[in-house]
Amino acid sequence: MHLSLLLPAIGLASQVLAKSDTATLAENYLSNLVPATKDVLFNMVTGEAAGADPGVVCAVIPDPEHPEFSLFWVRDAALVYDVWLNELIALKDTSLRPLMDDVTLTLVRTQQVTSLAGDVFERGLEEAVFYLDLGYITDLFFRPGSPAADSPPFRAAILIKYAEWLTEPAQNNGSWVAHHLWPHINLDLQYISNHWNESSWDLWWPPVWGGSYWTASLQYRALRAGARLGRKIGRHANVAGYDSRASMILDYMQTFWNEEQGFMTETTVTDPTATYGRIGIGAAPITVSIYNYDQSLGCDAATFQPCSDRALSSLKVVGDHFKANFNISKDIPDGHPGFYGFFLEDQFIGGQPQFFSSFNQAEQLYDALSTWEKLGGLDVTPVSRKFFVQFDANIKPGHYTKGSSTYRHLTTAIREYADEVLVLLSKHTPEDFILTEAIDKNVGGPVGPRGMIRSLAAAMSAADTHNGMTPPSWSGPRNEGNPYSNTPDSQTVLGL
Repeated sequence: MHLSLLLPAIGLASQVLAKSDTATLAENYLSNLVPATKDVLFNMVTGEAAGADPGVVCAVIPDPEHPEFSLFWVRDAALVYDVWLNELIALKDTSLRPLMDDVTLTLVRTQQVTSLAGDVFERGLEEAVFYLDLGYITDLFFRPGSPAADSPPFRAAILIKYAEWLTEPAQNNGSWVAHHLWPHINLDLQYISNHWNESSWDLWWPPVWGGSYWTASLQYRALRAGARLGRKIGRHANVAGYDSRASMILDYMQTFWNEEQGFMTETTVTDPTATYGRIGIGAAPITVSIYNYDQSLGCDAATFQPCSDRALSSLKVVGDHFKANFNISKDIPDGHPGFYGFFLEDQFIGGQPQFFSSFNQAEQLYDALSTWEKLGGLDVTPVSRKFFVQFDANIKPGHYTKGSSTYRHLTTAIREYADEVLVLLSKHTPEDFILTEAIDKNVGGPVGPRGMIRSLAAAMSAADTHNGMTPPSWSGPRNEGNPYSNTPDSQTVLGL
């Protein structure tokens, strides 16, 4: 009798201990990974340390054996810049201010380079890659997928985010933003507004020419955030049409949703029989979810917020496909994380799992947990149930308030799952904690050039959100009456 009463308690204690062990292992990993990552970013790949101009971040630790990587990619650098801005603004690390001034000049300079993509009057704003002195590249081998339509919105979003901070009363730089920085921001915004519905190269290798969910999402954010900034600094005439154009892009973004299977499709090129064709399953929408995270939008599905039912469903569906795709994760059971790659058909350096996208899945869940705490509860819908059922086989659609036993069970299990991602990646991280691009899909272990900055940026961003960092808001208020609308005079989802 006494033994039978004791056994459940022992079982419960062992479960708590196991969860505590996972959290401890994750924290221990980050305690070694973060200092090593910062050392690479500040002392090996940025500016003079990399033999580059100030504010320029080399895509890897410069390596003569990898000249195709030892370049300045707007996309990869912007991922790093976004991390630095979050740490400057949300974590108040003002030591980053001089560096962000250099970054601003770097991004402005890239607008003026006449390259193979063209000049500022053609597609020059879409040039994706430069030498480390920001000179243009003529060797086509070094610029696959360029010009890239995500360059203008990514550049604009970084400049807007910094400009918003500069206009705060404590910084008192609104006049400088309005007269000196805004013209460069608006140059990209005008381009986006005029060219958003044109086909372009997709972001991954090998490039696909078509419509891209990633690019559309960045374009939406840039126009929405740009319109808000323009009104703030009195440039109303410049931004008069940006909100309506952003709403058109938001409508377009919904067409990528695969209702039948429950995932967000990466690209409009979904014929796998075509050259470089794809079925549309890939990690880019997960990156969209965390990059466009804005806690004031709650669990909005239209903008694919991390805790939205669409984003959670997509995380599960895409994750299961990647599990089946990589030999090292085929035996990982349901309810435990596997590795993410770029997309299922990827063959770049052998089509390996990526540190970048694998860290992204953990960050999405940390963001979701933070938002649920702010909202005071979470919703399970018929769309997202496939995600939640991993943690509670009997879960039913409904609202579960903070403090309820179901809420506590689900959020504890999801936090454990996110921490498991970090523990999984720790087993394949180099001994010096300097991340490479990829992980060997058959035997595990690091693959590719050292110090790949998109891996480093993803690690830093996941670490910051693991520790509770919430990025600043970028969106205008949402109109709850129209899920695909976002107008300046509507009501916010959360009173943050």
